[in-house]
Amino acid sequence: MTQRHLVGRCGLYCGACVIYRAYKDNGKYRAELAKKMRCRPEKLRCEGCQVLTQECWGDNCEIVQCLKSKGFSFCYECPQFHDESCGKLEKLAGRYLEVGEDIRANLARIRSGQTEAWLRENKQGFKCPYCGKPLPVGSQECYHCERKFSRLLKLV
Repeated sequence: MTQRHLVGRCGLYCGACVIYRAYKDNGKYRAELAKKMRCRPEKLRCEGCQVLTQECWGDNCEIVQCLKSKGFSFCYECPQFHDESCGKLEKLAGRYLEVGEDIRANLARIRSGQTEAWLRENKQGFKCPYCGKPLPVGSQECYHCERKFSRLLKLV
C-alpha cells in the first residue's frame, strides 16, 4: 500500500501533521514549531502513525496511548468513536474541523477500505499551490517559498 505509514490513527493524514512536516522538512519550520512547543528541534520527529518508535513524538500522543491501552489500531475500532463519547478524539476533531479537516470522515473512509484513494488524494491536497511542496493542514503560508494563500490548506 502506498505510504501506509502515513495513515493517521486519529484520521489525520500524517503527511499533513505539523510534527511530521517539521521533522521531514526540517529547517526554519522545525525550529519555529519547537520554540512554540518549548522543546528542542531534535525532539520533533515522527515517521508516521503506523511506524511509531519510542523516539517518535507520536508515541506519546494521547490518542495513540489510548488506542494501545485498548488494543486498537484506529479510533474507529473503539465503541466510543461511534457514539462520539471519546473526549480526546472529539476535542481533536473539533480543532481540525476549525481548519477544514474532518478526521471523523477520514476515519470512516479508512474503515470502508478507501485508504489507498484517501492517501493519494491527501498527498496531492496538502501542497503549496505555488511551489507544490508539502505543507501541514491549516497552512495559509508556505514556509518553503514564503508565499501566502487566501484559503486554509486542505483537500479541495
